[in-house]
Amino acid sequence: MKNPDLIICLRKYLNGKQDFTTKEVTGVLQKYLPDLSGSTIAWKLNQLKKDKLLYQKGRGLYTFDYKPKFSLDLSLKSKRIYNRVKGIYAGEIVMWDTILLSEISGEEISKYWIFLALNKDDLDFLFGEMLSFSKKVYLQPDKETTARYLLPQDEAIILISLISETPTERSGDYLSPTIEGVLVNAWFEYEQYLQPIGLDIHKLYEQAFAKYNVNKSKLLRYAARRDKRKEINELLNTLE
Repeated sequence: MKNPDLIICLRKYLNGKQDFTTKEVTGVLQKYLPDLSGSTIAWKLNQLKKDKLLYQKGRGLYTFDYKPKFSLDLSLKSKRIYNRVKGIYAGEIVMWDTILLSEISGEEISKYWIFLALNKDDLDFLFGEMLSFSKKVYLQPDKETTARYLLPQDEAIILISLISETPTERSGDYLSPTIEGVLVNAWFEYEQYLQPIGLDIHKLYEQAFAKYNVNKSKLLRYAARRDKRKEINELLNTLE
């Protein structure tokens, strides 16, 4: 059976389902190609991917539809801030901003806020060094500080602790979370920072999965690292 015919059979078997597991693909292959061994099935899967009939979107997860990888390209303003901070702090910094969230969600966010995540033991030092910056800098503000002082600011820098095992990617000299890291971080930042400035967390996730290749396995691993796998998985289930 030719590969395009196999895909037709797989689509019928899945009954309109767009995302599916290795087990589901293997079941169809074994049904229509019963002579295939385990190693040959793996080879056939690679063939289907090479022919661009299937696309892998995570460990053991596939889809029929190609979606581009989200390119976490920081704005010029954010890069300038990053470069200035690196001039006074040599440790690892992971940066993202509300412009990235706006790009993913497709919604305009009026605030330009930069999040800088770094080793928690260095937060006080960096905060003191950044007090001379023209933009207001906030050190892990609580809800009261956010409501009274941060929300009125159109532009601000927020220093937070870097969570170990945060999925990151480097673009040139700049280190940012992957889209999976951005989505999980946004879940944690939503109630205090993002909901008050008009971001819809459901739409953010919905648009991310609709437009880009999001690795669900990686996302849930990071959510589990932050002890919120169940809650975030429930949110993902509302998208299906």
